[in-house]
Amino acid sequence: MPTIYYARAIDGLDRGTVLAEGALVGELLRARGLDMVDPVSEWSKNEPSWAGGSGDHSSMVESDLRLLRKSDVVLMDVSISGRSYIGCICELVYSYMWKIPVVVIVGDTGHEARPWLRYHAAHIVTGRQAAIDVVSEILAT
Repeated sequence: MPTIYYARAIDGLDRGTVLAEGALVGELLRARGLDMVDPVSEWSKNEPSWAGGSGDHSSMVESDLRLLRKSDVVLMDVSISGRSYIGCICELVYSYMWKIPVVVIVGDTGHEARPWLRYHAAHIVTGRQAAIDVVSEILAT
């Protein structure tokens, strides 16, 4: 079964809310017969602290990269205005280098006009349902 890596904002957000969002997206993908890997859920099982702070987060990043490398498609949500999305952008570039297509949800942020995003993303959409449709289309080919 194809695996979709779900990337989104986490820094400064409530852990429960972030995990619940991941669970919802996972359900929507499973309804299409697709399997999602949620890097936040994976490292949250083993890491007592949430992302951020001044500690050594190398195990978290390395875990994310291992999961990313094994994925068939990345579904990335960068739809919150005013966020830098540093982690997501790193995942976007790794995905591009590893030839893993990335479907990016931008909402109404205006990010779709950014040249670097347009260069690295396989598809840019405004909403979650459109993104899931595109992910399904990519995997059907």
